[in-house]
Amino acid sequence: MNTELGQWCREHGIEIQATALYSPSQNRVAEHMNCTLVELARAMLLGQKLPEFLWEPAVAHAAYLQNRSFTHTVHTTLYEQMNKKKPDVAHLEEFGAQVWILLQGQKLPRKLL
Repeated sequence: MNTELGQWCREHGIEIQATALYSPSQNRVAEHMNCTLVELARAMLLGQKLPEFLWEPAVAHAAYLQNRSFTHTVHTTLYEQMNKKKPDVAHLEEFGAQVWILLQGQKLPRKLL
């Protein structure tokens, strides 16, 4: 448990209830979000025909977008809830811009595909 997160939760009246170790089925909401992020990352990589080893920046990008996307349950964005202002998305560009890639880790186990 991160002390900074714990302090922020206490300041905002949020009670943290940790689940038992190695029991992801106890937290359906978090597991659903994990699946959503991985599926978004997979779609971005496949859609742009990018190599699988870029899964980490794809998941980070998916989380960034998810936090700035409207949700029906609370009728706002997560970013807006946390920062009390609407997110500025003018800087967003399509995932998969052309870059030079240093080839490393080709023999690492496959993560997504």
